[in-house]
Amino acid sequence: MSQGKSSWEIGVMLKVSQYTVDFHLKNVMRKLDSTSRTLAAVKALKLGIIERQ
Repeated sequence: MSQGKSSWEIGVMLKVSQYTVDFHLKNVMRKLDSTSRTLAAVKALKLGIIERQ
């Protein structure tokens, strides 16, 4: 997500459905109190949950 991949692209890479990806991303956004995927990625970077690649 932090690299700008769509849910479909992430699903293909992980061999899961787009809907599974969306489900988990919605949970991430809720837990990080974010209104968008971009904001969730920025917050995760700042909190050290993910690393910049």
